[in-house]
Amino acid sequence: MSDVVRVFVNDSRWWQNASFALPFLGFVLSAGAGWLFGSAEALGFGLFLGFVTAIMVPVVLLTWRGTATSIVLCEDRAVALHHGTVLHEVPWVGLHRIERVEYLGNVRHKLVHGEDEFMTVESEIEQADELVELAFELSGVARQVDELPSEGTPRG
Repeated sequence: MSDVVRVFVNDSRWWQNASFALPFLGFVLSAGAGWLFGSAEALGFGLFLGFVTAIMVPVVLLTWRGTATSIVLCEDRAVALHHGTVLHEVPWVGLHRIERVEYLGNVRHKLVHGEDEFMTVESEIEQADELVELAFELSGVARQVDELPSEGTPRG
């Protein structure tokens, strides 16, 4: 890649996904407690969570393959990579807007470059706010006014 301005890394791993980690942790704790204290209910619940964990492994692995492990901002484009493989590329000339999306307390940004096409900047990316600021600078896209008022601002 030529004209690389900055690289932003996502240090999370597939096994840190809550869809895998929480049932796995519940399996270990509940099955361990059931075995240790001789509780059939705890052991049964632990085995159930082990089954859920086993079902979630392929789902998590499939979704992980589409997760950006790094985003590279270049002079003329942004590129999302998964362990070196290009997942998504957005030329600055085709960028329409940068949206801030909040869902259940998790903030992410979308680099929208088509009707239904966008690159997602997950909050797990290190220094995601700096990435978004630099994307505004490099792309020249105008900032949008948030539809929601900031905290402490009365609705009116």
